[in-house]
Amino acid sequence: MNIDHVKALAAVVDEGTVEGGAFVLGITASAASQRIRTLESKLGQVLIRRTNPITVTEAGTAVLRYARQVELLESEALDRLHGIAADVPDGAGARGGRREPTVLRIGVNADSLATWFRPVFAEVAAWDDVVIRIDVVDQDKALPLLTSGEVLGTITSAEASAYGTQVQRLGSMRYVAVAARSLLERHGGMTAREGSGSRAPAGSRSDSASLAEVDLATLPMVNFGRDDDLQLNFLAAAGVEGVPPTSVVPSSTEFAAAVAAGVGWGMIPIMQLDDLGELGDHLVPITASPNADVPLYWHHWTLASDKLSRLTEALKAAAEVMR
Repeated sequence: MNIDHVKALAAVVDEGTVEGGAFVLGITASAASQRIRTLESKLGQVLIRRTNPITVTEAGTAVLRYARQVELLESEALDRLHGIAADVPDGAGARGGRREPTVLRIGVNADSLATWFRPVFAEVAAWDDVVIRIDVVDQDKALPLLTSGEVLGTITSAEASAYGTQVQRLGSMRYVAVAARSLLERHGGMTAREGSGSRAPAGSRSDSASLAEVDLATLPMVNFGRDDDLQLNFLAAAGVEGVPPTSVVPSSTEFAAAVAAGVGWGMIPIMQLDDLGELGDHLVPITASPNADVPLYWHHWTLASDKLSRLTEALKAAAEVMR
């Protein structure tokens, strides 16, 4: 495959339009379209759906993944050559100028971004040869991003690896099902077992925690979005059929704030509770068994890449704070 044709495919998928991809490549839209059509003709397969935004077909997915891997390996080869040229006396053979950093595209779930992932930013800030682009995706729905070639690595709750990838266990995020006292009082859910008003650290110190036993079939709930099954899985494990009144708040920090404000109950990472401040003082575990542990794994392409290895080590180090 002609590498310029492959890069044209990746560019239009990234930008969503032929015009956007052409702009990034510094060519005309007609030239970008022609490169993709030539590639399709050579392979005998339709590679993209010319929708808005552009998407890839099954055949296009394989080529896009190839394009991402070539992009990363080419960048590292040029970095190495640039370093060799810099070592030549008087810079002979060096073209000079600062190279563009390599783009590392990764998938991360919102709760990880809001908690343990943050030290990774400090690591990346020290790398002048890398920029990161993060797709926020639910941990249960992340693997398709990797297999499609949209990202080179992703954090997911699935342990099994796909062909051509490696997987490392990062740890487990502990979630706790909590609700604001005000919500429980409105729905008659407070019991005699409630504590004297001291803060319940929701699952971390169950001996002193306030406790509410409630009707989960009717107690309002907060969900992160259509891909978030955490609350629904908790209900199913509790034997609840159907879905209670549900609010949707698609942001990790605001999700926790909505639960703390009494909009509905929800599953909040234990690591996030302290960030709520005074709002978290009024949260109560809603059942006798409010905890749910979600294992997290880092899946990435199998490539001999120094930059990918650096990112993997940064993720593993940051994830050590998880239970």
